[in-house]
Amino acid sequence: MTKPATLIYFSATDTTQKIVRAIGSGIASEYVEYNITLPKGRDKVLSFDSDDLVVFAIPVYAGRIPSFLATFLKKIRGNHTKAVFVVVYGNRNYDDALLELKDSLEDNGFIGLAAGAFIGEHSYTNQVGTGRPDTDDLNVAYEFGRVIKEKLISEPIGQETKLHVKGQFPYKEITLVEPIAPVTNEKFTQCKICASHCPVAAIDFNDCHKADSSICVRCCSCIRRCPVNAKSMDHPFILHLTERLIINCGIVRHEPELFL
Repeated sequence: MTKPATLIYFSATDTTQKIVRAIGSGIASEYVEYNITLPKGRDKVLSFDSDDLVVFAIPVYAGRIPSFLATFLKKIRGNHTKAVFVVVYGNRNYDDALLELKDSLEDNGFIGLAAGAFIGEHSYTNQVGTGRPDTDDLNVAYEFGRVIKEKLISEPIGQETKLHVKGQFPYKEITLVEPIAPVTNEKFTQCKICASHCPVAAIDFNDCHKADSSICVRCCSCIRRCPVNAKSMDHPFILHLTERLIINCGIVRHEPELFL
């Protein structure tokens, strides 16, 4: 591989970014990044050639890749381009997300070289997947990158083995819920950090009290980044879901799963 690897990732709370950068460092000392977390990062139409390597890293939302990202990914084009598919989930399950990511991009001209499912601290609570990715996770990600580099050398274009990952098709059905967005308390200071980091521009930049629940994707970036803890989720559905996650997934430790 003569070109540097390209990392394309969405990371509202920075966990996916940590993992994909560790993978990139294992592949080579230099790589190119396309951070598609914010709307401006999804403006450019991307295409790649047969001598490129692209690492795609996406978070898991309820066992699937986020629908608005699925739409964006359909616009990215490959030309017999080798790719690595990575999903990051909050210590519950990644269900069909990895297969969905693989299928979507292979339909666009990418050839699956490797894939992985990694764990990040759940966006709803720090009691599930606490502190993940941790040092062990990042070491696994780095070594995964080194194995990918070796595979690039041993598998010339046209001689790739078919990549298989976990998941089922039809993919897990998405359960629709009423529109929900974080609420703002009296600690609010209008610092605009939340609006600046909202992946779907759901927060009014001129009045950060206001959030459009019809487009909010409940990534919790605003909650995690608020310096005065002015943002929170108080909807009964989210509170109940969080409670169940803590009970069922708060103690168990899942480990990364790699597919080569």
